[in-house]
Amino acid sequence: MSDFLPLAGLALVDSLSAGTLVLPIALIVIWRRVRLGLLGTYLATIATAYCGLGIALLLGFDAAVSRLSGVSETDWFQWVTLVLGAGLFIFGVFSPNPKKPAATQTAGPEVPKTRASRLARGASLSATGMVGLALGAAVVEAATMLPYLGAMGIIQSMSFGFSGKVALIAGYCIIMVLPATLMAAIAGAAGPAIFPRLERAIRRLEYEAKVTLLWIAAIVGVYMAASSAQGLGLIG
Repeated sequence: MSDFLPLAGLALVDSLSAGTLVLPIALIVIWRRVRLGLLGTYLATIATAYCGLGIALLLGFDAAVSRLSGVSETDWFQWVTLVLGAGLFIFGVFSPNPKKPAATQTAGPEVPKTRASRLARGASLSATGMVGLALGAAVVEAATMLPYLGAMGIIQSMSFGFSGKVALIAGYCIIMVLPATLMAAIAGAAGPAIFPRLERAIRRLEYEAKVTLLWIAAIVGVYMAASSAQGLGLIG
């Protein structure tokens, strides 16, 4: 149970990314209604893409562990992870803070010109367009989603068999799209009255996602550096 709570927390952090939440909200605002078929196609595609990536990483982890089981115990590997951890910490702490969104009044169907909204506007209003948009978002974001990569490492370290780990990855990806699904349900129930609030939320969500990435980078960096320093005997 102690491993499942961090996984759920990481999944919720991932659920606030541009691809899993900001883009779906931008699509709803642009459409001025909830197109269940198209939005469902988008969310199913991005969840499936991350699930497939997780399984690929899982297979890669297993292959790497079987071939390089002793590498992690060597001094050079510990020094490499120490330097990488320090670099992540420096990036997270000393990177310039993202620019806060301006408090603008939005009247009418104009959507804030964020990266997510530009991608949403360019998407074709078809199932194929939604699949392409979701796959593009997953490819662009995958390498920067530190919570997701950390979660895959946690799942790999668990004592479950391969099928159990695949089930955990699938559950993780379902949690990733739950907030967007909830927002779609709320927007569908509330109708046009909620669109001005959603428009204002787009910029804020992108800002918060960037800030969260910096915090996570710093925390992961501290953990990596401390673990490596302990392995090298630099700290007790």
